[in-house]
Amino acid sequence: MIICVRNLLVTLFVFLICAGTTLAAELNAAEIVKQALNHWRGVSSVGEMTMVIHRPDWERSMSMKAWTQGTDNSLVRIIAPKKDRDNATLMVENSMWSFSPKVRRVIRIPSSMMGQSWMGSDFTNKDVSRSDDIVDQYTHTLIDASVVEGKTIYQIESVPLEEAAIVWGREVLTIRDDWVLLEQLYYDQDNVLVQKLETLEIGEMGGRTSALRQRMGKVDADDEWTEMQIDKMEYEVDLDDRLFTVANLKNPRE
Repeated sequence: MIICVRNLLVTLFVFLICAGTTLAAELNAAEIVKQALNHWRGVSSVGEMTMVIHRPDWERSMSMKAWTQGTDNSLVRIIAPKKDRDNATLMVENSMWSFSPKVRRVIRIPSSMMGQSWMGSDFTNKDVSRSDDIVDQYTHTLIDASVVEGKTIYQIESVPLEEAAIVWGREVLTIRDDWVLLEQLYYDQDNVLVQKLETLEIGEMGGRTSALRQRMGKVDADDEWTEMQIDKMEYEVDLDDRLFTVANLKNPRE
């Protein structure tokens, strides 16, 4: 009887340890994703970027400026080339608008189009807006951790909640322990790898280590991709709330 009770206690102890370890891994995975997003976006930021869209028969580039404030507000405005100048996208909480200077028109972008291409690139409206949907509309599981050149590399599987309006079946993120996103894999509902974001260059920018150049593309089309190069970035900048308004989207103050 004593032996049976002892075995039962040992079994229960092992079960609690395993359960606690699993729960901790899930909590850590969610925190890692959140920290990586916050590191990339900052409390607030002002940056200048160059986007290169590459196709088998042509290539074009755009220069843009972006402002972010907290987790809800972002504004991206194209500054070159001349034919695209002042095209802009505004995100406030869960609402998104785009502005076309050619027709002087502001268009509200419905949530169903957040996964659509931004300016003909391989990045979506959601990608450009720096949305934090992946934090609160997914469940996250730490599936691997390894040490490479003295840095811990986390691999996290992120699965959308059933009620989330997400086109992907799951995503797998590779994040370094300094919160730099190294890779993000996008799988469809049939668990087929469709798209990949990879970091090609890492360096210091705005006082922190960041991904300076990233490439997004479909895995079955090697000669079709879009690269985003960070040219300048400032973090924790004092921004006027009026910057993130539809009025400023159409008639910019800066």
